[in-house]
Amino acid sequence: MTDATLVERVRGKFTTLVGMMDERMRRQWAATEALAVGWGGVTAVSLATGLSRNTVDVGIREIRA
Repeated sequence: MTDATLVERVRGKFTTLVGMMDERMRRQWAATEALAVGWGGVTAVSLATGLSRNTVDVGIREIRA
């Protein structure tokens, strides 16, 4: 299970930034957050942002490319 405090922290950052980001930037920002968290990061970021796990995974692939 994902730590609720972590989800809320990521949600707060996302809420602050979402209006300034286009789709690509949202995806890559979410990927960066997920990688920073480590194991369980994709799930935590997905829960916090409402972005699908697949979207976060695509962002991770883009960042690593």
